[in-house]
Amino acid sequence: MSEDNVNLNAEQSEQGDERIPINGAAVISFNDTRMEAYLSITEERDGGDPVTLRDITDEIEANGVVHEVTLDEAKMLLEEKRYGKKVLISKGKRPVNGRDGRIDYLFETTNELVPKKGKLGEVDYKDLGLVRNIIVGELIAVIHHPDDGASGVNVLGQEILPVAGKPIKYIVGQGTVINEEETEIKAAVSGNLVWQKGGFAISETLVIPENVDVSTGNIDFIGDVLVKGNVAENFTVKSKKNVTINGTVTGATVIAEGSVFLNLGSVNSDIVAKGDVKLGFCESSKIECSGNFSSQSIIGGEVFCGGTINLTQGRGVVYGGKHVAIGGFIANIIGTESYTKTQITLGNSAVLAEEKLELTTKIKDLEERTKKLLQVAEVLQEQKKNSGPLPADREAMLTTAIRSRFTFQREVKILSGRIAEIEKELDNAGDQYIIVHKNLWPGVTVRIGSELMIVDRHLTKVMIGKDEEGHLAYLPFTPKPSKTSSE
Repeated sequence: MSEDNVNLNAEQSEQGDERIPINGAAVISFNDTRMEAYLSITEERDGGDPVTLRDITDEIEANGVVHEVTLDEAKMLLEEKRYGKKVLISKGKRPVNGRDGRIDYLFETTNELVPKKGKLGEVDYKDLGLVRNIIVGELIAVIHHPDDGASGVNVLGQEILPVAGKPIKYIVGQGTVINEEETEIKAAVSGNLVWQKGGFAISETLVIPENVDVSTGNIDFIGDVLVKGNVAENFTVKSKKNVTINGTVTGATVIAEGSVFLNLGSVNSDIVAKGDVKLGFCESSKIECSGNFSSQSIIGGEVFCGGTINLTQGRGVVYGGKHVAIGGFIANIIGTESYTKTQITLGNSAVLAEEKLELTTKIKDLEERTKKLLQVAEVLQEQKKNSGPLPADREAMLTTAIRSRFTFQREVKILSGRIAEIEKELDNAGDQYIIVHKNLWPGVTVRIGSELMIVDRHLTKVMIGKDEEGHLAYLPFTPKPSKTSSE
């Protein structure tokens, strides 16, 4: 009802005239965003018609409200005649904004060096996390692309567009690769995973710019390792490939499945390689390599070489220690004027001789045990013969003694066969030579196959090998004998 009609009815009332009837009405209102529509009803006046549900639906339609209209509250207004109260009859659906893209890294995005903690809380100050080994094909990161979100609608049925998500920025670093869908970053090569310039990269060669020490911790890497400085005492460098060290290895350990190259040398260290070992000098160190070994000097220690030991560069001297070369041995100088005890072995005779000694000792032990078992069995069998059946425990002892004796006898037979094989290998060591370009001094012990020689005088430019009768002898100097593997 309008204000004019109310005033007019008041004036008419004062004059005694009949009032104008006013019908009840439905009123629709909206919030500012048109995401909500409300209904209220007015009371009829002066004989007007009350508002009906049809009035309400007509008013809703007239105002264009179409989204998920509900009339439950409207019906309650009518039933309870709650005039002037607003009730919600329609609520729009708000848009869902798109999610921004994101990237989930499977590794820490930092290169911070932190001592590793064990399961019991113990701290390893030699494992600082400098190396993060990763193999080709290993997953590094998962990329989640942005989405557009979902549209909304207001009470008038008008679409409300969402805000699309923002794409994520990422870097595909050196040594990594992204798939066609651009959802995964993986390792394209095996190497060391490093975080740099906002992304991960992989280096196939691990470069230590200075020393391996407390600042780096131990090194254990699946690729090549290059140490530009030294390796400090009690530290270890391991590689699935090759190790190159520009400085000195002192009181340390170097292990490589490839080769080891020390531009300076090794002091009181352990070096193991499946390939070659090449170094400037070797002092009081233990070296094992499956390939060839070369150095300017060997002073003490032990060298076991699956190929040829070559000391012809620089001084090319070896004195002190025990050294084995499966292939051949060539040097400028072996021994010293002071008769330093030095042992040189060609072929695997040293290994075979040690194995033979171990087998012989084991056979002796088995034979002693067999003898004792035989004595036990004889005593029990004599008791059984003279006194009848033995008690259960003694019968079990007799059975065990007989079975064990036959087991030991079989083992002795097998071990004896292996000793025969070793002796044959020692006798057929083949043509192998020790070649000395300059000086060979007394105090040097040479073993080739089963033959042993102790150098008793100073010689120059000489070879040691087997003569026609198979005995070790000094042979005419030939820098490259046709049958030596030192070529």
